[in-house]
Order: sequence, then C-alpha cells, then structure tokens
Amino acid sequence: MLCHRKIISDCFLASAGICFLFGIAVTVGDVCLRAVAGTNISGAIELSSLSIGFGALLSMPVCYAKRAHVSAKLLSELAPGRFLRPLGLLGSFASVIFAALLVLAVGENSLTKLSSAETTTELGLPIPMALTVVTLALLAALVAAAVGVLFAVRHEKA
Repeated sequence: MLCHRKIISDCFLASAGICFLFGIAVTVGDVCLRAVAGTNISGAIELSSLSIGFGALLSMPVCYAKRAHVSAKLLSELAPGRFLRPLGLLGSFASVIFAALLVLAVGENSLTKLSSAETTTELGLPIPMALTVVTLALLAALVAAAVGVLFAVRHEKA
C-alpha cells in the first residue's frame, strides 16, 4: 500500500511539475516571439494561467496526504511532544474540512454550468469541462486529506 501511495504521489507531483514547466515555456516563448518576430503566441496568457493553476491543484493532494500543512512551530519548540499530536490532528481535520468546502463550492458551480455552452475567452475551451477537471482534482485532494487524517490518528504517538 505504501508503494502505491508513493507512485500516486509521484505522479501527481510530476504532473504538477509538467504543468508549471509548460506555463513557464509558454510565457518565455511568448516574450521571445514578441522580441524577435513582433508576434505572440495566441492565448499565451490563458494557457500559462490555466497550466500553472492546474499545477497548483495537482500539488494539493500530495500536500494533504503528506500532511505538509503549517503547524504552530513555536508551541512545538516550547514543549516538544506535548503539542505535536494535538496540533497534527487539528491540522489534519482542518485540512479535510477545507478540502470538503472546496469540493462543495466548486462542485456546485460545476453542476450549474454542466449544460452551459460557455467557453474560455482566448482558447475557447468549454467551461463545463474545465470545471469538471478542477472538481476532480479537488476531490483527489479531499481523499488525500482524509488519508492524512487516518495517518495522523494511527501513527502519531501521544
């Protein structure tokens, strides 16, 4: 099971990295084309915004599953061990609640736009498709946050 978790985590991180690199490449390519040829990449701003945003979404499940959320470091340093478990559990539960609220908000928006013919401004991508992809990524983040809670409950020492 641990091996599967690592493979899934690595796939999410690799996909996020590819999205970030693609966004960077589009931006650099657009700037170079403007400087050299006086033209630009059609839809460059939207392409880079969507790819970098999607990369951030793909990073969320990994952060939740690895429990890489912020904890109160000061309290942990003042009394190591005393606050580690309660703050870890609190952070894990807060992550699940936050991820669930994101899924509900974006999922509800996705459902209302499901039959819409709206498209993005520059690229003409269907909005319902984009929202569905975002909802699925956030759903993966919710599952990962739940896994983080299970890990916190089972493995943190009192």
